[in-house]
Amino acid sequence: MAEEETILTADAPEVATNEEQSETSTETTEAAATETTESTESDAANKETEGQEETEAAGAPEEYGTFDLPDDFDMNNDTLAEYHTFAKENGLTQEQAQRGVDMVAQMKQAEMKQWVEQQKSWVEDAKADAEYGNDKFDESIAVAVKARDSFGTSEFNEMLDSSGLGNHPEMIRFLHRVGKAISEDSVVVGGTTTSQLTREAVLYPSMQN
Repeated sequence: MAEEETILTADAPEVATNEEQSETSTETTEAAATETTESTESDAANKETEGQEETEAAGAPEEYGTFDLPDDFDMNNDTLAEYHTFAKENGLTQEQAQRGVDMVAQMKQAEMKQWVEQQKSWVEDAKADAEYGNDKFDESIAVAVKARDSFGTSEFNEMLDSSGLGNHPEMIRFLHRVGKAISEDSVVVGGTTTSQLTREAVLYPSMQN
């Protein structure tokens, strides 16, 4: 009876050596990497081209149309020209540029609302002031207005109005005190009692010789 050959001694296909396997694996890996890189670069180039085409198709117009603005919001010509330049440089469409205008308008409206609320708060504080407010408020305001009109220029009055400082409790206090001083026949300036002082001497005592 012939002995059966075992798997360990039976003839089998030649097995590549470790070195040959390593070389084959390296060549396969390099080929795959090259193919992947080329594929990635090709995809990136295609996407860039598509992006450029979309930008050219839906980018900034030659000239922007008129923007819709809220009734209480306005943009002067210089600001509008600067915004056109900004929108053009960033490739904004008419719709995108309009959204930018809407956002700016909303921010300005919020600032205006805050400013109005601040004015109301100052007026309430002034009306409740212990020195010139409450029952004395209307009379005190008349005295403060007298001081404002006596010494303030038109530019000063415009500043009080535009800035809202005309409603500030401390501004009212200052003008009220000045108004009272110029209404009295005798006032004390720098510890010295004088009679019938000029308005300039009362308001600007340090400027007198």
